[in-house]
Amino acid sequence: MFGLFRPAPLGVDLGTGSVKVIGLNGKKISLAAFMDIPFSDREDEALLISRLKNFFKEINIDGKDAVVHIPGHLSFVRTINLPPMPKGELKEAVKWEVKRQLPYLQGEAVYDYIAAPAADGIVVTFASAERKNIQQYISPFKEAGLKVVAVDVNPLCLIRALPLHGAGNIIVLDIGARSMEIDIMRSESVRLTRTVDMGGEQIKNQLISEGFSEGEIDDIMMNGPAERMKEVLNQFLREIFLSIDYYKATFKEKVFSEVILTGGVAINHAVRDYFSQMIDIPVGVPNPFDNLIMKDESLRPLGPRFSVAIGLAKRAS
Repeated sequence: MFGLFRPAPLGVDLGTGSVKVIGLNGKKISLAAFMDIPFSDREDEALLISRLKNFFKEINIDGKDAVVHIPGHLSFVRTINLPPMPKGELKEAVKWEVKRQLPYLQGEAVYDYIAAPAADGIVVTFASAERKNIQQYISPFKEAGLKVVAVDVNPLCLIRALPLHGAGNIIVLDIGARSMEIDIMRSESVRLTRTVDMGGEQIKNQLISEGFSEGEIDDIMMNGPAERMKEVLNQFLREIFLSIDYYKATFKEKVFSEVILTGGVAINHAVRDYFSQMIDIPVGVPNPFDNLIMKDESLRPLGPRFSVAIGLAKRAS
């Protein structure tokens, strides 16, 4: 996304609990791999770099080019509507809007944008991050042996990876190990993005406190039932409803056509069914591996875990 870099063939998603790697050659997946990362290692940069270095050597990508994404809490994403204008004028108009809206000095920012025609002008989504945060975030990848050639943001990765072509407002919930990103899209543009510090780890901690064994917890996390996870799922729902209410008040729109679940928690269909019941909007869990050719079919059911990595790889392909 950010215009400092050239495209790359690998999408590498470093989440809060795992790292996922995707290589794409057209519709053929040349590489799909993941490694879970313990919390203690994720919080210790030296341990993280060591784990990443060993993993990258194991899957033979040491020294390869990679596209990574910067977490939601470090990025700034906005969508604006502009009147019709030539490309040259559009660049200056976006530059002015970025300067006007950024919460930090424009000189400290790296930003880029995508633009699409609309009935009444041009819809522009721009993404920005502070240069110092980008450099700090990509440092472990570089130390572990990858060449980071591009940086993107999560919502735009999901637009590429998931079928978000329906009419109306679409809610995308990307629920990982320790965070949930709530994105509201319309016409493949990002209207609202928000990151909440809660994810699958909160469900695990609840189950541990209730005395379930490790094997039982793994089974519940994969297969349900939702009743066992209800307390934490209701916390997710409160944050989702807050975002919906804010969106309705801000954009004066009340109709939502679909909720899409992705991320590791989405693999559990009991979560989808519970959200369908409570949100009263059709809820789907699309598999981003659909329509892609892969050698290792055992990974296909884990597709929702790879959504961001696939979006990164599609940006690079």
